[in-house]
Amino acid sequence: MRYFPIFVDLQDRPVTVVGGTEEALRKVRLLLKTGAVINIIAPALHDELAAESRVNWIARGYHAGLLEGAALVYSADAALNERVAEDAKALGIPVNAVDNPDISTFIVPSIVDRDPVVVAIGTEGTAPILGQGLRARIDAMLPQALGDLARAAAALRQRVAETIPPGNRRRGFWYRFFFGDVREAFIAGESCNYLAGVENLFAADTQTAQGRVSFVSLGSEDPELLTIKAQRKLQEADVIVHDRTVPKAILELARRDAVRVPVKGELYDGATDVLLAEAKAGKLVVRLSGDVSIEETVSVAAEGIAFETIPSVPAPRPAEVIAFPVREDIREEILRAAS
Repeated sequence: MRYFPIFVDLQDRPVTVVGGTEEALRKVRLLLKTGAVINIIAPALHDELAAESRVNWIARGYHAGLLEGAALVYSADAALNERVAEDAKALGIPVNAVDNPDISTFIVPSIVDRDPVVVAIGTEGTAPILGQGLRARIDAMLPQALGDLARAAAALRQRVAETIPPGNRRRGFWYRFFFGDVREAFIAGESCNYLAGVENLFAADTQTAQGRVSFVSLGSEDPELLTIKAQRKLQEADVIVHDRTVPKAILELARRDAVRVPVKGELYDGATDVLLAEAKAGKLVVRLSGDVSIEETVSVAAEGIAFETIPSVPAPRPAEVIAFPVREDIREEILRAAS
């Protein structure tokens, strides 16, 4: 990964755009979604830029001093791109030269905007059409009211922090909020059902959290062969007990803040003790191994702890060559049958 994805706070910070044509306009349209102070340097402005009250036309001619103090710089003037990029780099300001990633220090991804929910898709400049296609698909998946739902969640955060302990219980609350009946009621504009659903979520969380162990077996080292259920369990897990031989690419699918406990993958390697202790503490535990251990499952069941086994998708076998009869073989069979 050459480009590290980040979100930059531009509230009340100056952003300088060099150029006043259609290319500059496209960048300004995006900047207008933020709280940035937009300054433009150009000999002339596109009509839409000239009519925009938030655009400050600070100069007709360019010189490096005009960039000082800017949080970001966009250059949308082909004749000036290299000069602007050099000047911005000298001043330590991130710069994007339109359609010229080789001299830019940052690039702009394709964006799905459900403010404050924003999804950014980048291809590091290698396949912009692919990025646009992914954006279109994601855009179609996300309801327009998703941003409003996120704001409604923000209004509940203080109450959640005061009444629901951190960890899997709090994550469970938010998961049910964003992906259950509460969300559906909110998206449908059913305010009474939404408010009742929220209260039901708070009431349900007063129950004691129950730990659970999910035994996930791996049929191969290919992360793409994990089942959807196995991937979901990795995302939900508080603790992941895994064989040391489990590939890093598979562990990368887990939540970043999940506790990872590597074990040898042998009998009596301490895995059972960890499974029991964490599940009894109310944690969601995943045991990730090549094969599900009967000894471990029996120990967990003996303690009355809920568990499940999630089988893997076996690695595909090489294609086998099947002998197919040729014309001579068929002729010989017919002659033998007739004799």
